Amino acid sequence: MESNELATKITRLSLDRRVTMFVLFLTILAVGLIAMTRLQLELFPKGFEGHSLSVRVPWRSAVPQEVMEKIAQPLEDELNTVRGVDSMTASCSSSSASVYLRFKQGTDMDVAYREVRDRVERAKLRFPEDVEYTYIYKMDMSGIPVCMIGMAYDVPPEVDLYDFVNKKIVTPLTRIDGVANVDARGLDEKEIIIEIDKAKSEAYGLDIYTLSRKLRGDNFNLASGNVQDGGKKYLLKSTSTYHTIDQLRNLPISTNVILSDVAVLKYEPEERRYVTRVNSKKAMAITVTKESTANTVAVCDQVVAELERMKQDPELAAFDLHMYVNQGGIVITQLNTLYTNGKIGAFFAAIVLYLFLRRLRITLIITLAIPLCLFISVAAMYFAGESLNLLTILGLVICVGLLVDNSVVVAENIQRHYFNGMSRRDACIKGVQEIGLAITTATFTTIIVFLPALLVEGQMRFFMMRLALPVVTALLSSLVIALVFVPLCVYLTLNRKPLGHTAWPRRLAEGARAQLGRFYEATFEQFNRWYNRALQYYLRRRIDLAFIFLVLFCVTYFHTFREVEFSVDEKREESQFNVSFRFPSQFNMEDRGKYFDRVEQIMEDRKEEFELEGYFVRYSTWYASLEGWFKTDRKSDVPPREMAERIFKLLPEVPGLKIGYERRGEGEEKQDRKERYYVRLIGTDPIQLDEVAESLKPVFENQPGVLALQERQDETPNEMALVVDRERANSIGVNPTTLAGLVGSALRGSTLPRFQNEGRQIPVRVRFSEEDRAELADLNNFLVPTEDGRFSSVGTLTRPTMLSSPRYIRRTNKSVSHTLTMELEAGREDEARKAIEAAKANIDLPEGISFSSLRKPYEMEDILTGVFALCMSILFIYMLMAFLFESVLMPLSIVFTIPLAAIGSVWIHYLTGINMDMLGIIGGMLLVGVVVNNGIVLIDYANRLRRDGQDRTTALLQAAKHRFRPIAITALTTIFGMIPMVWSEGGEMGLSYRSFGLTLIGGMFSASLFTLLVVPVFYTLFDDAREALTSTLAGVLRRRRASGLAK
Repeated sequence: MESNELATKITRLSLDRRVTMFVLFLTILAVGLIAMTRLQLELFPKGFEGHSLSVRVPWRSAVPQEVMEKIAQPLEDELNTVRGVDSMTASCSSSSASVYLRFKQGTDMDVAYREVRDRVERAKLRFPEDVEYTYIYKMDMSGIPVCMIGMAYDVPPEVDLYDFVNKKIVTPLTRIDGVANVDARGLDEKEIIIEIDKAKSEAYGLDIYTLSRKLRGDNFNLASGNVQDGGKKYLLKSTSTYHTIDQLRNLPISTNVILSDVAVLKYEPEERRYVTRVNSKKAMAITVTKESTANTVAVCDQVVAELERMKQDPELAAFDLHMYVNQGGIVITQLNTLYTNGKIGAFFAAIVLYLFLRRLRITLIITLAIPLCLFISVAAMYFAGESLNLLTILGLVICVGLLVDNSVVVAENIQRHYFNGMSRRDACIKGVQEIGLAITTATFTTIIVFLPALLVEGQMRFFMMRLALPVVTALLSSLVIALVFVPLCVYLTLNRKPLGHTAWPRRLAEGARAQLGRFYEATFEQFNRWYNRALQYYLRRRIDLAFIFLVLFCVTYFHTFREVEFSVDEKREESQFNVSFRFPSQFNMEDRGKYFDRVEQIMEDRKEEFELEGYFVRYSTWYASLEGWFKTDRKSDVPPREMAERIFKLLPEVPGLKIGYERRGEGEEKQDRKERYYVRLIGTDPIQLDEVAESLKPVFENQPGVLALQERQDETPNEMALVVDRERANSIGVNPTTLAGLVGSALRGSTLPRFQNEGRQIPVRVRFSEEDRAELADLNNFLVPTEDGRFSSVGTLTRPTMLSSPRYIRRTNKSVSHTLTMELEAGREDEARKAIEAAKANIDLPEGISFSSLRKPYEMEDILTGVFALCMSILFIYMLMAFLFESVLMPLSIVFTIPLAAIGSVWIHYLTGINMDMLGIIGGMLLVGVVVNNGIVLIDYANRLRRDGQDRTTALLQAAKHRFRPIAITALTTIFGMIPMVWSEGGEMGLSYRSFGLTLIGGMFSASLFTLLVVPVFYTLFDDAREALTSTLAGVLRRRRASGLAK
């Protein structure tokens, strides 16, 4: 009873020190408002999806097989030694190699980053000479670009686009306070290209391989140590650099030969291997990344303001700038959702309160507890260094429906005692004294739900820990407010005269109150009487109720629960579409450009009909896509998906061209989509793996329920190999490495040290001119130096062979992998999955190739972690109730409200057809701590009545009757507080709150509906069990004592 005495002392202090309480109230408001204005705003919390790193190494004009051997495999060998790596995936294309590292939960990512950087430096020693850069990315959601700006332009060719965009757009954005990096993707930097004339160089006895190595050694700055002169110590630097283009042109190559004699120097962008267009104009994307400590909203607002200034700049009239990702806007949208949900939830709660209490002042007192608790919670988040993000916003939204519970119980109890004849002060003290223990226990049972988050790993822990701070502080503050401010406010308002001094306002208020009273009597009071009669009946037929409850639970678990599906996140209707294209290999960039000119013409002609806001066209030598987004104020009732299908049917057909949908944000790791299934093959030889994959395609395509197999690449030969005749090469003294280096330098060019000019570092490349390297015959005529100074030709040393080489190689944990993606027929997904698995079991794969499972975003381990956390929450709640009630068996009757809540949560998902997602599971864990509160209030009051001398049945009936109103109020306020969350959409890049809201609404409804019946009945069963156990133990002890005395 110490808890009740402490609660009573706190209430007495608040009644005696009113000015102190008023100052405390003002302090909370002031600190809360200051914290709200200074709280950092961002979309994702720090550490979200943060246990991974990626390494990217650009290397142009190579084939994927070569990229794998020369870059990916050295990287894998070194990165394999990094501690804590869970999985490693490498991707090799014709332009770069990327390695994605996923680390085990609990890995220190700062240490991991340093180790990865060290291993990359080691691997660089084995890279080809012309690899210039390596990039290491922390895959942290808080580090993704906060703004993405699409920039379409139409400028004359003579404009140096690289310099102009950097000067007028990139640099002003970089200067914004809080901006860490601005990257212009698609902006081609001009380079100095040294085009060697093959005939002239051969006339002077020069070959391009030797020439490029000489040029590379003629431009350097090299630290050479220290030197002393005249007693002074100087740093020594050896330098041989050229500062002007003329110096480069006049560079001596050999005796009486300068560079301009055998080469033409050009200053132009490199040959484009990809094109981006927005709304039929050339385009590029500009991404803005903020500093880790910067405020997302503040940075985005400054970027928007700078963008508006640029639009007014006449020099930028040829540029069409459009921001299509604005994290600051998304955060503000989520905040507005919170604000709107809070207003609607508080409004509904106020209506429920007034309906039950029918006293305007008390209703306002309880409703105003919501913003006061939120102010305290926001202040706690500010001082703890937490930001306002999607998860903490969700935590605050949750609180809207829960914060009034304690205040409702206190205010309702005080009012009941006052109307029973007590004085205001005595009613306040008695009202708090009676239920102080109950509301303290109820608050801590909700808080203790977050304790298991410390005992588990993975995404569940991250979500729970981020939700814990706002929810726990808000609930604790609601307990303090219920014990400190609510009794004082009720004390000050109970004895006041009605508002208004004239007769008609008083008559109007009394008339409205009378009408509400009659409505309450006809509805809720009638429910109360029905519940009391039903409870009276089932207290005599306890086994009947237990059987009904068991049947309901079995039906829910064995039927309904199995029908409810689980997904990573609840799908929302996208307002965008994405179409992918796979061209035949004979389509060059010019052919692809002509095709997309026709596509753009169709989009422009039908733009108004389709209500398109805009569209992207992107194509390169190995992929192409069309992405469009619809207007936000669409008038058409046709869903975006159906509209995208109409666009899809209008696209021009070309022999060999494969067109298909790409759902946004889906990779092969996402197997939670019903309509797709993935089969992964792993091996060591990418060519053999592709051959096996091709042979298996018809097998999987013919399985029942499989609509189509997505194509990853075309089948025509796309690579020519020059096979060296080793015997001939050795006989005339040609090193095969020299031969390969010469061909590489001649075709793709050899990268030289950068040229310094006015603070800029300009790339330099040497290669043969276009007419000398266009045809196979030109390649055969390339001269190769021999060891004795003579020359041979490429054609005499090699023979060309056409290969069907993969355009893209994926490796998983150092093995090459190939993934087959199957589209499944709607309604037959389970049948198709079983058929595919059966087919896999019957396939005999060649040696060295096997099937492999894909890592799912949420493995069974994560689900088991959630179940473990749920069980631990129930155990902690039980122990807390046992500690506070000083009973082992009594809390078990309250624990039975948890399966009652589970029944409602499962059925509401089943009836609405909405999948349960990860937030829904977290909502279920929170529900465990909320639903027991009603049982605690009920049993606590019944125990009090029994201590006052009433028998058990009378005490339970009276407790159910008197506690019906606070139980109904708290349940309805929580339910109505969650309704706006179910209505609201997660929005772009946001979280869907539907499953979370439905879990709480369904659980609270069913638990509250059955609490007044099930909890008292099981209370009597456990009470009888306690008495039987006590009498049995007492009998045993008496017999032992008697036998001891007899001896």
